[in-house]
Amino acid sequence: MAGTTTYYGISYPTNTDYVKDGASAIQTVATGFDSAVAIPTYNAQTGTTYTFALTDVGKTVTASNASAQTYTIPPTASVAWATGTTLYVINLGAGVVTFAAGAGVTVTNTAQTLQTYQSARLVRTGLNAWTVTPDSGTASGLTLVSATTIGTTVSSVAVTSAFSATYDAYKIIITGGVGSASGNIALQLGSTTTGYYAGYTDINYGTAVLSGLSNNNAASFTLAGYGTTAALSFNVDLQNPFLTKNTILNSSTGPTTTGGGSRIGTGYLANTTSYTDFTLTPSSGTLTGGTIRVYGYNN
Repeated sequence: MAGTTTYYGISYPTNTDYVKDGASAIQTVATGFDSAVAIPTYNAQTGTTYTFALTDVGKTVTASNASAQTYTIPPTASVAWATGTTLYVINLGAGVVTFAAGAGVTVTNTAQTLQTYQSARLVRTGLNAWTVTPDSGTASGLTLVSATTIGTTVSSVAVTSAFSATYDAYKIIITGGVGSASGNIALQLGSTTTGYYAGYTDINYGTAVLSGLSNNNAASFTLAGYGTTAALSFNVDLQNPFLTKNTILNSSTGPTTTGGGSRIGTGYLANTTSYTDFTLTPSSGTLTGGTIRVYGYNN
């Protein structure tokens, strides 16, 4: 047996007389397989950055860090990825895992992040093309796309890379946070400032009165949420924001003060523009704290 070559961590004989060296050749391959797929087949990572390697194929890369982490897919020029290579990642830490593309690499669904105990597969679909496919964290058909922290006393919050071809419909909610004054929270898609139509109904608990409100060709969905010095309330479903169709809105807000009311709304944006981002703006005062989370409804 003249020598061996290594492929995916497994040693193969390169020039073998199978009559003379057959047993030795079989032993070489068997030893290579034992080494490559031996249990446990984990690559435990604990840092805040990691670049995938060929030895990760067939294993599970575990991420474990309390801070945000970035996992990068390198180009084929650096790593000899085989066609159809699949990498498997699970997040065991408190920090969110974000995927990034190396030089010359295109990654579909880089907006897909992994929260604690969520996992994903990264599938090579071309020479330097990869797709992130979530495996977990899909309760009720939802997958977390992004989480944006609201700063201190901000007049508006822009959320980028919120919508993509991965999902047709999305849910946007705010948890935590307060406003400096009582008022509505408006939703604007991209830079579009016209063509928003919506109807809303307020349920006023104190007087048990239903009152209709309108949003006629406005500059935004002006009544999508509500905020007070006690809390922020924002729960919106959007259909088709990335598709070249009318974007449909359904919204609801809960009471933000004792004895306050709730609001239910529905509407649409009368154009066929494809959007990737949105902005939330209070009608008065500022916003402080809280997190804007965007979820995609699994197709």
